[in-house]
Amino acid sequence: MAKKDATTYDLLVQMKLTNRLLAAPLKQTMGQKELVRLLSTTGATAQDIADVLDTTPATVATTLQRLKRNGKKGSDE
Repeated sequence: MAKKDATTYDLLVQMKLTNRLLAAPLKQTMGQKELVRLLSTTGATAQDIADVLDTTPATVATTLQRLKRNGKKGSDE
């Protein structure tokens, strides 16, 4: 049986699984707000962050808006 080349879809599925596995230890030591802040610095979309954190893109977007608003106020939340 010949080895089948990985498709783009297969690679994306594998990448998402890898991201989830890498984030697992962080999820045990950091809060969701801190994880959203950290993952947003990588250029990940709200959907990507939501996938890793098992939440919704709307929750991620709201968290990012609050972080941005609190950052403008000089708050260290």
